[in-house]
Amino acid sequence: MSMIKIPKNPKKDIVFLCQFFYPEYNSSATLPFDTAKYLVESGYSVGTLCGYPKEYSIDGKAPVREKKDGISIRRLFYIQGSRRNKFGRLLNYFSFTLSALFHVFEIRDYRAVIVYSNPPVLPIVAILANKLFETKIIFVSYDVYPEVAYASKSLREDGIIAKVMQQINKSLFKRAESVVTLTDEMREYLLQNRSKLSTDRVTTIPNWAHEAKAVSKSAVRAELGYTDEDFVVSYFGNIGICQDETALLQAMELLADHKNIKFLIAGHGNKMQLVRQSAEHFSNVSVFDFLTGTAFEKAIAASSCGIVSLERGLIGMCAPSKYYSYLQGGLPVLVVAEPNSYLVKEISCCETGFFSDVGDGAKLVQNILALYQNPGLREKISRNASELYSKKYAKDLELNKYAALLNKVLGTAD
Repeated sequence: MSMIKIPKNPKKDIVFLCQFFYPEYNSSATLPFDTAKYLVESGYSVGTLCGYPKEYSIDGKAPVREKKDGISIRRLFYIQGSRRNKFGRLLNYFSFTLSALFHVFEIRDYRAVIVYSNPPVLPIVAILANKLFETKIIFVSYDVYPEVAYASKSLREDGIIAKVMQQINKSLFKRAESVVTLTDEMREYLLQNRSKLSTDRVTTIPNWAHEAKAVSKSAVRAELGYTDEDFVVSYFGNIGICQDETALLQAMELLADHKNIKFLIAGHGNKMQLVRQSAEHFSNVSVFDFLTGTAFEKAIAASSCGIVSLERGLIGMCAPSKYYSYLQGGLPVLVVAEPNSYLVKEISCCETGFFSDVGDGAKLVQNILALYQNPGLREKISRNASELYSKKYAKDLELNKYAALLNKVLGTAD
């Protein structure tokens, strides 16, 4: 009687390849961590190959190897320059990617790899793993590169980096088992601009929010120095090459004399310095660094509405992560974007806020005043926002989509 041969070291299921991960607190870290935890809970064996924490970590200390919530984490050291300038960002991108290339054999023990578009050159590691070990690729597109860099004028189309990224994309979209986009708008953009990509290999899975809701809005406001009469206009998240800062700066100036309208701004990015300099002239504007955890939850709870913005020319290329936090918190959303943006279409259709065109501070002020002067309208929009989040963007809904996708990729679907 012949015996059944059992492999000595059967491959594990999925490894996450990403620059940021636990214990880092930016959305590029928390979203993959949430997904990895959920897949472990769904019965998958999960690992991570990520960068060693620094900028987005409270204490900057973590073991090189760690088992956290069932996830096998391997952290890689790399050169971390300042993200406030182009050279620093490029140094981060390429140094982490190079470190990951040196550790590509860590991926051979897994059947599939989930790789993210941040940094945009990182997929080259997944491509190599696919060639060497036949590891299946799931690519998550947070932003569409190199086009988003062209549109923001941070990369020349005829430059060496652009040509390298174009070659990476050709191989990636030919080899990827599945591509995840954050919006249907991004899905259509990729299908129109990536000739190697087929419709059946693209899945839309939006991001989600992480915050717990504060129990008492009045108590949080009092703690942060606001009264119940104050109307708090908030902008949270990145203010960088993909965001319009002009409308926000104009609105701050135009509303400087409105005693009960306050601006609460917290984030980072290469345009943040402009905001800080402008805020020095206005007593009703408070500016903070990037907020996380309980501090961010309190800031959301204290807010009356939230602003998201996208620069002109970025249709289909990116999606602001704080949009989901606003919806979950029941905040009316003030969108600053081109009129044909998916954000504008959604808030108009679902009645969850108002929009103004890129750079139109006067219209943004008009929208702020419409909410400030009509509490009944504000309450209606707030209910609509909460309902939209629970029906379309709730965390469990999106994580279940990732589990279903992995079932399909690994051939474990019923």
